[in-house]
Amino acid sequence: MKEDVLLLDFEGVYLFQPRLLERSKHLDLRHLRSVKYMCDQTTLTLVGKLVERAKVVFLGDSAYHHFSYIFLTLIDTPFELVVFDNHRDDMRKNSTLLPCDGWIRVAKKLRNLEAVHIVRRKNDLPKCLEHPIYLSIDKDVLSDRFLKLGWDQGTMKPEELLEAVKLLCKEFEIVGVDISGEPRDALQMKRSEDINLELLTIILKHSYGESLSLKPSLHDRRV
Repeated sequence: MKEDVLLLDFEGVYLFQPRLLERSKHLDLRHLRSVKYMCDQTTLTLVGKLVERAKVVFLGDSAYHHFSYIFLTLIDTPFELVVFDNHRDDMRKNSTLLPCDGWIRVAKKLRNLEAVHIVRRKNDLPKCLEHPIYLSIDKDVLSDRFLKLGWDQGTMKPEELLEAVKLLCKEFEIVGVDISGEPRDALQMKRSEDINLELLTIILKHSYGESLSLKPSLHDRRV
């Protein structure tokens, strides 16, 4: 169902991912200004009023990862945050703005957020979690051998990311998911869409019991 998946499209990147677009509810936010890398409380509140609850939310470029914060505030039970990211995003800044490299530090102030786990490699996966989890996936955790995002990236292979997400979705209760990390190069967009659809298949199937056909499989295509 389209209402299960929400695309927050600040730059129109999802217009280049037609298979994902067909499967999702598309929220065109290209009219907003001063939202890349950081935003103020007024803008955060405005976007918060526009969004609707969804099982999976796509945020676009990694520079919009701070909008994850909106969806954390919608959770009304104790939870743990598991973040796949090549950066910690918990920088301390003396500012009233919410920055993409400091949103986790702000999120730690939420009363019902019990713990934060940063995953850069598969070995970083938390072994024991005492609460349901919110998954925040930035595809900059992937090596640029597989997807080029135009800035500093990690070392994971797509297969490692998919396996790690599948394990978490099978073993723990998921209260929400967001995915960011879209390329700036149109030639990379197809590859990014492939990975997005694979992630979506795993999350909806193993967390919410839905059976999807979003193949061909990532493993059947050449990098």
